[in-house]
Amino acid sequence: MKIIVNADDFGRSKERNQAIDDAFRQGLISSAGLIVTGKYMQDAVDYIHSGGYADRIHLHLNLSTSMIDDDSEDVPLTEAMRKDPFFCTNGKFTPFDGLPSSFSDIRKWKVVYHEMAAQYHKFREVTKGKSDYGHIDFHLWYNLTWPVTVALKLFTRRYGIHSVRFIGMHQRKSIRFLLYRVICWNPHVRFIPSSNIDYYLYNQELYSKYSLIELYCHPHYKNGVFLDDSPSYLKHEMQPMQKQIQRLKESVGGEFVSWKDCCNWDNAVK
Repeated sequence: MKIIVNADDFGRSKERNQAIDDAFRQGLISSAGLIVTGKYMQDAVDYIHSGGYADRIHLHLNLSTSMIDDDSEDVPLTEAMRKDPFFCTNGKFTPFDGLPSSFSDIRKWKVVYHEMAAQYHKFREVTKGKSDYGHIDFHLWYNLTWPVTVALKLFTRRYGIHSVRFIGMHQRKSIRFLLYRVICWNPHVRFIPSSNIDYYLYNQELYSKYSLIELYCHPHYKNGVFLDDSPSYLKHEMQPMQKQIQRLKESVGGEFVSWKDCCNWDNAVK
């Protein structure tokens, strides 16, 4: 099994940016997803270029604001998205519950698609052609929406995306997920199973059939402590980042790789 340790939400806040940069420099993570819709995006980009790890950065598509970093002020890049009440309030992304979920809202796919495309072009611009443009991440809770599913299918075809972080293992039994997976199926794209580190450590048997998985983390500084503040489905307290990664390495027999390392996708998850 190949395991990618990926940091989420690069560009979300100054504290998170600093923590992700430190995680790269300490060898705790192998890749990170950059959000290009927030006011701290340029701060993250400066870290990326000064740290010399642009080739381990990919796009983290974003369609909402954060309830964790309250001052993130995520703003869509397209006017249509900013004016759409399903996605925005006063021109800014709404919190998690602002996304369309009914079947009738499938008509919103054009709004989502054009926002995805705008974020992709912005990502290419700020990373200056030095990053990974074939993989994208999502927030796991909003991939299960009709317009995102349709837009994703078209987006991956148009931009030659080869892999998508799409399913959390806690979602694996969802009938909606199975249906959406059929709708957005693209034979050239691998949809990679994912989990936070805590969930993986206590449910490793769920992953035995996979040859590639992504374990995501959210490096952050809180009260001077370097934490992984990923939401825990097991109701555990947040763990110090170094301790979390050490536990992972002690319990796993797999190979730790980055998205950059995964050039041969023949054996990846389909």
